[in-house]
Parts: sequence; C-alpha cells; structure tokens
Amino acid sequence: MTENNIYRKLQQHLDQMPIPFPETTSGVELRFLKKLFTVEEAEIALHLSALPESVRKIKKRIKKEIFSEQQLENVLYRMFRKGAIRGIKDRKDPGKFRYGKMPIAIGMFEAQVDQITKEVADDFFQYEKEGLADALIGNTTHQMRTIPLNIKIDPEWQVSNYDDITQIIKNSPGPFAVMNCVCKQAKDATGHSCSQTDERETCILLEDGVEFAKNLEVGREISKKETLQLITKAKKNGLVLQPGNSQHPHFVCCCCGCCCGVLTAAKLYDQPAEFLHSNYYAVVDAEKCDLCETCLERCQMEAIDQIDHHMQINLNRCIGCGVCIPTCKTKALKLVKKEKEYVPPKTDMDMYKKIMIERFGLLKTMKFAAKVILGQQV
Repeated sequence: MTENNIYRKLQQHLDQMPIPFPETTSGVELRFLKKLFTVEEAEIALHLSALPESVRKIKKRIKKEIFSEQQLENVLYRMFRKGAIRGIKDRKDPGKFRYGKMPIAIGMFEAQVDQITKEVADDFFQYEKEGLADALIGNTTHQMRTIPLNIKIDPEWQVSNYDDITQIIKNSPGPFAVMNCVCKQAKDATGHSCSQTDERETCILLEDGVEFAKNLEVGREISKKETLQLITKAKKNGLVLQPGNSQHPHFVCCCCGCCCGVLTAAKLYDQPAEFLHSNYYAVVDAEKCDLCETCLERCQMEAIDQIDHHMQINLNRCIGCGVCIPTCKTKALKLVKKEKEYVPPKTDMDMYKKIMIERFGLLKTMKFAAKVILGQQV
C-alpha cells in the first residue's frame, strides 16, 4: 500500500464517525493528516475504534508481530500527546490510558492547543474552506450552540436554564478549568491575530470536560467564582458564548467572529443564522437609536446595518448572542425569543446519536450501536 493510500484510508476511517472528515479535490486533508501522523502511526490509527479501548484490545486487532504491548502503548501515548488520537484515563487502572480515534472537530484541531504550528493551521483553514465547513454546517444538529451573554432579557421571555450561562455554572458541581483558545492561537500562528481581544484563555471547561485539559496537561483549574468572572470578561470583550450542544455542557467557548472555526464557517454563507442553534434574535427600537454605531463594531456576525436614521438587524445573520446589547447607552437594543424554542439534547451522547442518524440513517446507526454493545471496532 502506498503512503497516500494509507492516509486516504485513514481519512475514510475517520469519516465514519458522527463528525465528517470529507475528501477534497486538492487533498489538503491528507496534508493535514501527514502533519499529525507518521505512516506507522496512520496504519495503527486504522485499527482504532470511535470509543476508547485498552491497549491490549487494540493489540489483538493489529496483525504485525513487531509490536509488543508495551511498544504499542508507547506509540499510542505519543500519538495522544500530540493530539492525533483520543486518550482517556482507564477508570479501573488510572495508571493506564484507553485510546480511540478522534474527529477533526471537536477533537484533533482543539488538541493542538498550545502546540499548533503555522503549517497545521494553514492546512486546517484551507480544509475548512474547501470542504470541512460545508460538511459541518450541513449537519442539522451541531456540536455547539449560541446562548445569550449574561444580560437582562425582558420578563415576558422565560430563559430556560440551559440558555442561562450563570445558572449553568452555578448549578455545576465542578471542577472548572480554563485553557487557551486554539482558534486564536491558530490565527496567531498564521500572522492574523484576533482583532477582538488580546485574551487567549477563553475556553471554559466544566466537570468531565476538565479531564480533556488534565490529560493533555494544558490549561489550569479554577474556582466557580473565577469561572463566572471569565463570563463577565467575555461580556466586556464582546465575545459570543458557545457551549456544547447539550443541556449539561462540559465546555463553554467565548468566541469571536474573526477566529472561531464555527462562526467563520457560518459566515461563509449568506444566512448564517439558519445554521446555528439559538433561541433569540436582536431587535432595534428605531426611536431610541442615536446611531452611535457601537453595536456595529461589536457584532461578530456582521448582522447590523444602518437604515435611514437608525440601525437595523439582519435576521438572516443575527444569532441572538446579545453581544450588541450591553454597550447600547440608549437601550435601543433588546433580545427577543424565537417562537419555536430549540431544546438541546440532554447529554453529549444524545447529541452524537442525533448527528449519527442525520448523517447515516437509523439503520446504520443501529448497526453502529450493536457493534458497540458487542465490543467490536466502530
């Protein structure tokens, strides 16, 4: 098998996960994989499952006799540490890891935090433009959603707990952590640093999400009070809150429209609001608006235009983040709740099941689940 064939097989293997890893005409996805996997590592990755498994189980799947179990463990750990595959602590034996394949997002790209290179960043951004954005946006259910900043919303609109960032954090038992934003670091690496903020610690982790940072030895653990303070800072800096798309998210990203992969991908389309999960949209009281244009500067989605003698919201682009509201001195802006409420899946697992069914259909998803039950590779 030629080198390119190995990487193509790996791309196809990764594309069988709920999150797509599509093929492109230029083959930029292969260049991306080559920067994360050696040929030997790519061959090993072909034997990994979507759910992490013990080294012993993976070893049985690999036919080559040149590996002892310890040698394989060393290679897998090396792959995990450089963000190519998933690794989690074995709950039965905390001194050991279980390993599995990982999607490109949320996964391999995020695992490049604090180590991303210009070459990897360039390939990722090119891949996003050539096929990845279409594939990710094309899913009906996404991995992230948009919730309002910690702002006052008219009493007539009841804010559900899963849309209330303060309640999400206050109700969480912890632990909490914060780590650098890989999207901003990737832009730094390519010489196009964030135009919105100099802050880099903008990715908040809750509960099980903290394990991701601990295993990769990135970020730092913080208190609940410090977590709430980060939300206040995000509000000041005009950042969009994007938690994981479940009712009990394990992360909350504080995002900008110039760096965030989700927002920049959505902005490639004329109607980005159509593709992002949100329960609100902004409206302008024309009589109160004094055309100060502060909202125009803060909007991350280019959703505000000047019409006659006031600002107007483009509802095809507004994602209901509320970033425009805190600095409106005349109180001309407010958030209004959509008629049809989007209720996020209860858990991350429920979310990925929905995505799987949307991508592959119910029958293939059931076959996938059956393999999981039987302990087979998926």
